[in-house]
Formats: sequence, C-alpha cells, structure tokens
Amino acid sequence: MSFINGVKNRVMDQPLVWDTLTTTFFSTVGKGVGFLVPFFIAAWFGVSQETDAFFFVYGLVLFLAGVFANAVESVIVPFITELEAQDGDVASFVGKVMGAGGLIVVLALGAFLLFFLFFLPLILHFSPGGLHLVYVLLWETSLLVLLLTWTSVLSGALNAQKSFSLPAVSPAIRASVALAFIFLFKGYLGIHAVAWGYVVGEFLRMFVLFFGARSKGIVSWFSFSINLDRRLREFLHTASYQAVAMLASGLNPVVDKTMASWLPVGSVSVLHYANRLFMIPVVFFSSGLMVTLLSHWGSRYWEWGIKKLRMDVNKAVKVVAISSLILMIGLVVFSYPLTKLVLAHGSFTVEKVPQVRLVWVCYLVGLPFYLLGVVYSRAHLVLKNTHILMKRALYINLINISFNYVFMKFMGVAGIALSSSIASVCSLLYISVTFYRSSFDSDVEEIGEENSPYNV
Repeated sequence: MSFINGVKNRVMDQPLVWDTLTTTFFSTVGKGVGFLVPFFIAAWFGVSQETDAFFFVYGLVLFLAGVFANAVESVIVPFITELEAQDGDVASFVGKVMGAGGLIVVLALGAFLLFFLFFLPLILHFSPGGLHLVYVLLWETSLLVLLLTWTSVLSGALNAQKSFSLPAVSPAIRASVALAFIFLFKGYLGIHAVAWGYVVGEFLRMFVLFFGARSKGIVSWFSFSINLDRRLREFLHTASYQAVAMLASGLNPVVDKTMASWLPVGSVSVLHYANRLFMIPVVFFSSGLMVTLLSHWGSRYWEWGIKKLRMDVNKAVKVVAISSLILMIGLVVFSYPLTKLVLAHGSFTVEKVPQVRLVWVCYLVGLPFYLLGVVYSRAHLVLKNTHILMKRALYINLINISFNYVFMKFMGVAGIALSSSIASVCSLLYISVTFYRSSFDSDVEEIGEENSPYNV
C-alpha cells in the first residue's frame, strides 16, 4: 500500500503527468460512450442506403462544425493563457468569442447549406430517394454546427484554466442521450431518430458545460457580445487560419465518403465503421495527452521561452512514437477478432467483417504518423502559427484526393483508407520541419533582443 501511495505522490508532483492521466481516464469514459453509438446503429440499422445517407450527412455536419469548433477550442487556449498572465477579464473575452463566433457560424451555415443543396446532386451517386433523404437529414442535423461551436468554446476555456475533467467527460452526455433517444424512437422515426438524438444530446452537453464554466467564473449570463476590440480581432485573425486549416483537413472525410459513394452500395458505411475503429486509439491519445499538452506548454512557453518548448516537444515525440507504434502493431495483429467482436451483431452480418477489417488495417498503418502530427500541431498552436497549419491542411487535402483516385481503382474502399495513411506521413514531414525551423528562428530573435544595445 505504501508503494502505491508513493507512486501516486510522485505522479501528482508532476502536474502534466497527473492531468494527462486523469484527463485520459475521463475522456475515455466520455468519448468511449460516444464510440458505442455507431455500433448500436450497425446493430439496429445494418448496412443500407439509409445508413449511407446518414453517415454521409453526419460526416458533412462534423466537417462544418470542425471548421469552427475545433478552431476555436484549440486557438482560445493560448489566448486565455496570455490573458491570465496579464490579469485580464477572461469571462468577458469568452463571451465575446461566443457572441461573435455564433453570428459567424449562423451566416456561414446558411451559405454552406445553400451551396450543398445545389451541388450535392452533381457529386453524389445516390438514388433519388437516397438523395432526398440526405437533404432531410442535413436540415435536421444542421443545428449541431452551432451547438458544437459553443461547446468547443466552453471546453477550450475550461482546458485553458486546467479544468480538464468536465470537458473530457462531457461527450458521454451527448452519446447517452443520443442512444436513449434512438432506442426509444427508432421504431417511429427510423434513421431520423439518430439525427435528432445527436442534436438533443449536444444541447444538453452545452447546458452542463455552461454551468461548469459559470461556476469557475469563465463565463456569465450577460457576457455574450460582438464587440470587436483589439484582442477579439487578433483572436479572429488567428482563428481564421485555423478555420481554413480545419476546412481543408475536414474536407478529407467528406471527400472520402463522396468517392466511396462511387463504389458499390454499402461502401460509405464500411468506410465509416472502419474509421470509427481507427479513431478509438486516436481519441485515447489526443483527448488526454494532447489536450493537457496545449495548456501546460502554453504556460511553460510564456514563463521560460522557446528552448523549453522545443525540449518539451522532443520529449513528447519520443513517448508518442514508441507507444503508438506498439499500439499499432497490436491492433493490426488482433484486427480481425476485434472487428468481429465489435461489429458482428444484429443486422451486421459476419460476411462484412473481413472488408471492414481490411479498411481498418489500412487506416492503422498511419496511426503513429497521425499522432505525431498532432503533437507538432499543438506546438504550432502554442506559437500561434496557425498559418502553417493552414498550409499543411491545403497540401494534404490535394495529396489525399490524388491518392484516393489512384488506390480506390485497385483496392476499392480500402484504397481510400490507405490514402489517408500516406497523407499522414506527408503531413508529419511538413509540420515537424516547419516547427523546428520556426523555433530556431525564434531563438535567433531572442538572442538578438538580449544583445540589443537598448536592452540595458
């Protein structure tokens, strides 16, 4: 017992390690429930034109939400870290981000919906009935974009203040409500119960996060505004690069599903199920370690400078590279029984397991490269180098489309997954080189400031 207490005390003496372990635990609980939803959908609805339509729409909605939600959740952290170091008003800043962000999302969402209503028939190879279902589901789930943006602002603000537990566990609220809603109404609403289940679940998640942030003094009832002061303009400028990066990288799953619709019926669903399996280890890493890294690295960077950040990044790269490689090998070896265990239930037949397993393995070979890319992305965010992340995303988008077109001709839907892995390799090369180049440039600037004749 004394040994266990000793280990616990040593871990708790290292805030980054302790926060990472606790956040990983809560996130595993929170998002683990979320990963159950597609597998219940598989059991309740199987593989059909209806599931193809829903998964395409859900991927499109996540893409639209990711443009705004992921951008503000990550970019807001270094801004709040800087604001706290200067004793600024965090609640006022968060309210301005939510107010201005909400207005931007509503306007952009309207434009996107009109755009996709006109151009979806040109790119989707669904039947007329399937295309009509896509339209209906798209309108039903569009509110998710705004809700996800607001929950991301609240999550990012809590993470910036190192309150990681509630944001990490909150996805379980959405998933639990969605599962309950689908179970209760699937007989009446069919596939539409899935769409409305996600919307209701995300609304309740936002409600809980708001009261959690309010208890920390991060937001208040009357702090919402669109006052474009200097700090908000700087935030929107920095976030705009990240939004474009999210737009480009978020296009990849939409493009993948679109190109999968050119293949035999069920290919979109197979790709989605395999991608969900791939995202389980990704979420395990990114929702724990990657969340805490951004907050802790930001504080350490403001206190000790660029050299400390570079040392922190190098240490994280070694840990993630070794652990993700071991995990990837283990998952590939046991990919068939795991796929069968998770999916082969209800309406999902065993005959589909080998196809999903092959697609999953093609995703898995890129796992270490993907996760290392996320580490370097966090380092760039600390430095507010969102323009580099934007360029990276645009390059990778072109690479992914090109390799999709080539490999799907020979490997079918598995070729689309393999293309994503190759894109992860290219992404890692670009983002790591640019980080070290940027950090060494910052070294030169710091030395120049120290040697300046005015620095006396």
